[in-house]
Amino acid sequence: MPGIYGGDDVSAIVLDAGTSTFRGGWAGDDAPRAVVPTPYSWLPAAASEGADGDGDEQMEGEKKKETRRRFVGEPGVAWREGAELDSPLQDGMVTSPEAYLALAQHVLTGLLGARAEEHPLLLTEPAWASRESREQMAELAFEQLNAPAFYLANATVCSSFAAGKPTSLLLDVGASHASAIPVVDGFVLRKGIRRAVNLGGDAVSRALLYDLSVSAPAGSPRSGGLVSIVPQYNVRAKAAVGAGAPAAAQLRDRQATDSYSAFARMRVLHEAKESLAQVLDLPWDEAQATHRPARPFEFPDGYNDQFGVERFRAPEVMFSPQLWAGKGDVLPSGEQHPSIPQIVLDAIAATDVDSRPTLLQNIVCVGGGTCIPGFNDRLSYQLNIAAPGQKIKIHSPGNTVERRYSAWLGGSILASLGTFHQLWVSKQEYEEHGAAIVHARCR
Repeated sequence: MPGIYGGDDVSAIVLDAGTSTFRGGWAGDDAPRAVVPTPYSWLPAAASEGADGDGDEQMEGEKKKETRRRFVGEPGVAWREGAELDSPLQDGMVTSPEAYLALAQHVLTGLLGARAEEHPLLLTEPAWASRESREQMAELAFEQLNAPAFYLANATVCSSFAAGKPTSLLLDVGASHASAIPVVDGFVLRKGIRRAVNLGGDAVSRALLYDLSVSAPAGSPRSGGLVSIVPQYNVRAKAAVGAGAPAAAQLRDRQATDSYSAFARMRVLHEAKESLAQVLDLPWDEAQATHRPARPFEFPDGYNDQFGVERFRAPEVMFSPQLWAGKGDVLPSGEQHPSIPQIVLDAIAATDVDSRPTLLQNIVCVGGGTCIPGFNDRLSYQLNIAAPGQKIKIHSPGNTVERRYSAWLGGSILASLGTFHQLWVSKQEYEEHGAAIVHARCR
């Protein structure tokens, strides 16, 4: 029998893991109460010290435990000498259950003040999750977190549900990749899933890094030369300097591992991208970008300047990836990189002819990458050029919180519905049927 956990009977908790952030909160809320970094830092720990860490990892199935001591949440990505940085996710799926468990416990106990064994848990998964990954999530919820009930929701369907569009083309531009997925009557059409790996918000940050620290584009208003990206953990104090003048900062002599240093630099670039990046409303034209207004930005070491062409050219990686071919580490060389408008059109073309007009009129944009100003206008322009005569309509939540956390919000709405109690998988059912029950009950 299904579980008896309804929205009015007990407070469910929704956990949604993304490449950049891990979101958690109470079902029925209109925003997650806990948003923490998904990456975590770790230090090697001797077997006797493992119990003091946030999780243990067995090696090659042996009982021997050379383990990691993990540090999760915002304090987890603070600088520690010798700490490496890692992520519990790869390609949207959990690859380190121990690290995911540590994050979940941090959010549940440390930030929400909840006991997992007292609340049903709704977890999200990507549309391309494997059978093994789905069973692993069920095992984690019931055996590690000891939840009384559980449901595994498709993140794409949750986003579509949050937008009030049971039939839609869901364009999700996250940190690590972009995906275009058709949803018809609340079900994902797997044959239409199209993805652009390495073409999310991090690619925009890498493009901005290239222009700022490797090769300033023609027409750049900067006169002070290339920018040296100094992470916050290495800055002791800074003094005010004029625009374009060298930084006057006192730096700490802190050594960091390559993985942590790369993360810290990308965090600075992420902040710069959020403040500066804007998408041109027409295909790339350097002369037009040169004449657009520049914006100021100050880096952690105090260096500041007006940034013009760079802030328009970096987002072009999503619309004109060929512009960045062979330039640094912006996009992996030797791979084909379709633009975001192209994956939208390819996803729709893979569906039945009868569904295409409806999908074209219900393109829903979610994810942090779609929050860059001008994104929707540029997408609409290129789609109309590529599909003349078609009626195209783009929808996106009005505020950035709903757009960034759309999957969590959809899960929150679902888990708070009174009728949803029929869908919960109870712990008794799990113990009777095993992890495979997730395939029959969570669709």
